[in-house]
Amino acid sequence: MPSNKSRDTLSRQWELLKLLPTKGSGETASSLQRRLAEMGFPTTKRTVERDLVDLSSVFPLRINDKSKPYGFSWSPPTSLQLSGISVYEALTLQLVQEMLRPLVPTAMLTALKPHFEQANKKLKALARISPVADWPSKVASVPAYLPLIPPQIDAATLALVQQALLEERAFKCRYYSAHRDLVSTLTLSPLGLVQRGNVTYLIATAPPHADVRQFALHRICNPELLDIPSEPSNGFDLHEYATSGAMQFGDNVGRTITLEAWVNTGLLGLLRETPISEDMQAMSDEDGGWIRATVTDSWELEWWLLSHTGSIAVTAPETLRQRLLQRLRRGLELYDE
Repeated sequence: MPSNKSRDTLSRQWELLKLLPTKGSGETASSLQRRLAEMGFPTTKRTVERDLVDLSSVFPLRINDKSKPYGFSWSPPTSLQLSGISVYEALTLQLVQEMLRPLVPTAMLTALKPHFEQANKKLKALARISPVADWPSKVASVPAYLPLIPPQIDAATLALVQQALLEERAFKCRYYSAHRDLVSTLTLSPLGLVQRGNVTYLIATAPPHADVRQFALHRICNPELLDIPSEPSNGFDLHEYATSGAMQFGDNVGRTITLEAWVNTGLLGLLRETPISEDMQAMSDEDGGWIRATVTDSWELEWWLLSHTGSIAVTAPETLRQRLLQRLRRGLELYDE
């Protein structure tokens, strides 16, 4: 059984081979040593040079000695393919695998499964010698809002919806509208999937209606793939749609307003660190300050404003101010009942 030192050397040399260019004047030993260190394999320039000499006896490597420092590369033509994944690739795969599950077709995820397993195995094996391999244990992501348990999405439903989206085919399904408390039979022409917090939404049209709508994936049931193409939506761009404010919900989706409000000192400090818009203006006074910002008029904005009750008072626009007052009065009534 090889010693730990032998395994460490083999891992380092394997990554070194994958760093070598296939054309050009080559990489210098100093550059390779620095890149290895960034990948979690600290070593010396002299060790890199010795590794390259040893490896050149087995692999077709070239030393460009026309000028100093020397450059190292693969000898052309190079058709050798090194199987496996780099430390960086393994790290990336491990960090994104959970996020990809609702967004990547099931068939593709199945094809990626061996790569995920290889990535996890590689990072586990290198954790002792490479700080980079231990990176997933040093970072975490938490929501800035109350964390809710994600709704359960039927695996077969997800697979069929992804297939319909991939093949640009329509499908029939039963859909529960929570707002109306009603189950309807719909024919949907899928346009894309959007992950919003813990909920995955299907963006689609529902012929004969031509407008683009949002359907919570976990509320879709009994889908049936149809042998008809999706209805085209002229000029639709999913990424433009997702960043337009359409996913924020509300009666005035997509409409922007100029928000003006008084805020206390604490909230003013937070907003100066993390503004609510690119054009936000802030002005201080003795008890706090004033802000002015262009924002999307949405439920999400109202929820944010209400979450800071006691720290902010909206002065404009008047329609938003009145909606907030109604919500606050209704809230007081509930507590008084």
